[in-house]
Amino acid sequence: MTDLYFWGQSLDNQARDVIFKNGKELSDDESRQQLVSEIYEFPKSDSEVVSADSAVTIRYSYSKFVIEAIPTEKDELKRLAPIVIYGVLPDGVLEASWVDKVYEEINNFVSNTLNRNLNHSTLATIKGGLSEILKKKTEDSQINLLSRLKRLLERLANCIKLLGTRC
Repeated sequence: MTDLYFWGQSLDNQARDVIFKNGKELSDDESRQQLVSEIYEFPKSDSEVVSADSAVTIRYSYSKFVIEAIPTEKDELKRLAPIVIYGVLPDGVLEASWVDKVYEEINNFVSNTLNRNLNHSTLATIKGGLSEILKKKTEDSQINLLSRLKRLLERLANCIKLLGTRC
């Protein structure tokens, strides 16, 4: 299982919003509020929009992402009722299978647990956005690795200079 959180508005406008963390519904107010606060604190200024259209927005920072998707269903007052998906990226390099795993988990959860539907273009945008996150995280990891390697080589060169030895 991936580290995913779902927050969906109740369509009847009377029941509590539906909030799940890693497949389990959060029922206590403190956990629910903590998660909602964490989602709202997601840094819009330090994040990058990897995908946006009229039905979905995906924002990404180095370790987390937020997807706001509009299902086909509306609430009782015929208003849009977005679903927020908040994810924590695993440490290290992401495998290509990560995109399919997260996409399937989102699709299954939205349709089977929340009983909502995302249209085909919304699902395609989500999958494309997840692919973009994979690409950016891989690039970030490679840049980070190259930066650490450069610092190591600089230190090694300084040590060699201090010892007076030539390569």
